[in-house]
Parts: sequence; structure tokens; C-alpha cells
Amino acid sequence: MPVYWLITGKQALPLKKKAEPTTLILDSQSVKNSATATQQIGFDGGKLIKGRKRFVLTDTSGATVAARVLPANAHDGQSALAWWAELRHHPLLQQVKRIFIDGGFRGEFVTQMAMLYGIEVRVPQQVVRQAGNFCVHATRWVVERSISWLTNNRRLARCYERKVTNEVSFILLCSIKRIVKKC
Repeated sequence: MPVYWLITGKQALPLKKKAEPTTLILDSQSVKNSATATQQIGFDGGKLIKGRKRFVLTDTSGATVAARVLPANAHDGQSALAWWAELRHHPLLQQVKRIFIDGGFRGEFVTQMAMLYGIEVRVPQQVVRQAGNFCVHATRWVVERSISWLTNNRRLARCYERKVTNEVSFILLCSIKRIVKKC
């Protein structure tokens, strides 16, 4: 197991963390499109948004591991399952044992992930804080915070990009920008 070093002031402290994450958090976000976004546009009937749906996969520290953009009418569970089939050979995702999701991914996604890949998928039930109808769940707030950080960037407040690949690139660039600024 590799040992990482945290340099604090004049001394270095060893960190006993693995390089690959074992727990991930998955969420989706529907975003309105602009006049320039013309490819892969759909209508999310649940949120009444015409645009695209962003899937964001983060580790437990909030760093974006992967992102995908689809039309807003894409089903969460089926789209995430097809996406994981593409991601399963990714070098950072070989040690994944657990994924936390919200209720939109339940059903086929949970059973197929356990059966095909041996990954436990959980919907956190423990409520950390409740404000009106909104509940903050343990561990899920990390991905919600990461999505909020992404939408703070002007370029990601709406879907401005014509191509979906450009939007995914901007999601990853904004995530890198946040990590570099924090260091």
C-alpha cells in the first residue's frame, strides 16, 4: 500500500490512504439549455427543465472522478448502469466497493451493480439536517456540494456548449481548478 505524505509547515506526516477510492457518490443534475446548446436536448418531466442532465461521480472528499452529460429525459438508473459499463476498466475505479446514490437510481441499477460487478449500492437514510422539505443526508451532501461548486462557474450555470464532450471537459476543468485553488 503506498504511503502519502502531508507536508505541514516544516514536517511531513504520513497519510495512510489508498490512491484509488473504495467509496463513490453518484448524483445527477438537470440543467437548462441556452440558445447555443442544440445537440442532445431533452425535457425532464420531474423538474420541468428543458436541457441536459449531468451525472457526476465523486469520491468521499468531493473530487470529481468522472462526469457524463445526456439529454434531460434520460433515466437515472439505466443511464448510470450503461455509463458504469464504460467506466469499469478505468484505473481509478478498480477498488470501488460501495456507491451512495439518491432514490432516483433505485431498482435495476442497485441489483445489476451487485450482480454484475459486486458493488454494494446504498441509499443513505440518516438525515443530518432538515430544513422544510429539504433533507441533508449523511455522505450524499458531498456530491451535492460538488455540484454546487460546479454551477458556481459561469460556464456551467447553463448548458452553453453545443457538444456534450465540451461540457464534460468543462466539468472536469472546473473540478481541477477548485482542487488546485485549494492546494
